[in-house]
Amino acid sequence: MNSSRSIISLTVIICTLIIAIPTFYKVITEHNRKLNIVTNKMIIEAAQDCYYDNKCQNTKITLEELYNQGYLSERVINPVTKEVYADNSYVILKKEDSKFHAL
Repeated sequence: MNSSRSIISLTVIICTLIIAIPTFYKVITEHNRKLNIVTNKMIIEAAQDCYYDNKCQNTKITLEELYNQGYLSERVINPVTKEVYADNSYVILKKEDSKFHAL
């Protein structure tokens, strides 16, 4: 009796882990992806504002330029690793698809 009960308990625990581990992994990965998207959009919007206000002349705009022009008031931190992006990280502005390149 005791042996069958422990086998059933072990089976339930294994089934739960088989479902829970991939689910937690997917939720955390998706959350980190969305955090990066929000941060990148914030940087790209600041670069577009600077460019369209004619304060940044090139289509390659560094974070240092954005800090100096006042478009970003605080140092930008990678939301996943909690590291500050380097000042020479840059945004390349294009009509269709602007990209942020972290260094």
